[in-house]
Amino acid sequence: MSHAALLLVFAACATTGRAAEPVLNPALADLEANKWVQVHEQKKGELVFRRQPHGGSCFDTKRNRLVLFGSDTHGKDFTNSPLFFSTSDLKWSRAYEDDPRTSYDVTKDGLAVAGKNGSHPWATHTFGSVVYDTSRDEMVVPIFDDHLVPGRFTDSFKDLWPQIKRKPTWTYQLEQGEWAALPGDGVNCFPYCAAYDSDRKVVVAVRPDGIHELGGEPRAWKRVVKKGYFGWHTNCAYDAKHKAVVVFGSNENRDDLAVYLPKTAEYKLMPTAGTRPPKDQHNPMEFNPDLGKTVLLVKRAEGDKKNTETWLYDLGADSWERVKGADLPFACGMNYNMEFDPVHRVMLLVTGGDGTPTRVWALRLKPAK
Repeated sequence: MSHAALLLVFAACATTGRAAEPVLNPALADLEANKWVQVHEQKKGELVFRRQPHGGSCFDTKRNRLVLFGSDTHGKDFTNSPLFFSTSDLKWSRAYEDDPRTSYDVTKDGLAVAGKNGSHPWATHTFGSVVYDTSRDEMVVPIFDDHLVPGRFTDSFKDLWPQIKRKPTWTYQLEQGEWAALPGDGVNCFPYCAAYDSDRKVVVAVRPDGIHELGGEPRAWKRVVKKGYFGWHTNCAYDAKHKAVVVFGSNENRDDLAVYLPKTAEYKLMPTAGTRPPKDQHNPMEFNPDLGKTVLLVKRAEGDKKNTETWLYDLGADSWERVKGADLPFACGMNYNMEFDPVHRVMLLVTGGDGTPTRVWALRLKPAK
């Protein structure tokens, strides 16, 4: 089968949800090292949407596609479809058309639903709380959007809101393209973060009141640490080298990093002597297994000049280093949309939503010799 035919097969599978052998895309496979390169910009005639700064992301490793899910809501935006960026053909697709506000309802048992069949969740902020569970091939969203409470930003839900009795964790089956709500109430990561522990196969939620885990059979949330460190707008990543969850960012604007070590059930602030990145919040953040380090994007503002720097955190050494030459000439702002592509071995970043088109960037980080 020709390279072009393989691309078509993989693209079709990425759209339908069926897994397929990954296909290398030359635009991602041969990037200059340690430099962000724009690999896609939405244009007329393609699927065009506004990136939602309050939305989160994950990476579907079985179909090798980046997944966005989440809405700015505030009673004005109703983006509630997962959006997929295929790395085989560098194209966007969506699971379904966003459900109209008129389809929003609450079931008899108090579950907020949307869509003509009542099978989708409402549009919701997701922040750093969109997680891909590789063992179950599903996206997990442990969040409930309290921004929609009547009187805060909108009264659109004043009749439905009192009927809501369940605030569950929603999951999205990638192959079937179907949503499901887990039994009971979930852990609300609004506006916090979560990560997937690929070694223990559990979802780890990071909140100001401590650490919660979703695991077991049947799955259930359990609070495992009763102490937290940060306020709003955190992000986190699972460091598979050190088997730990690293956490950074806060609406308090801090340069501290905290680490959760599941083996000892310890959650602690790291002392981190020496150089640290600028204080910031709601940062793009993801672990890079080739380096064994966590990648963090952080804004630096000097007068009217703003840019985004790329930093690496080494948990083993408890040290930060800035990647020279890997700056972006703008501030990312609120962004939870950076993921690692394990086929092309690059970081992928989605920007936009600030008056600029939705763009995808790629960064190949060169391991130290």
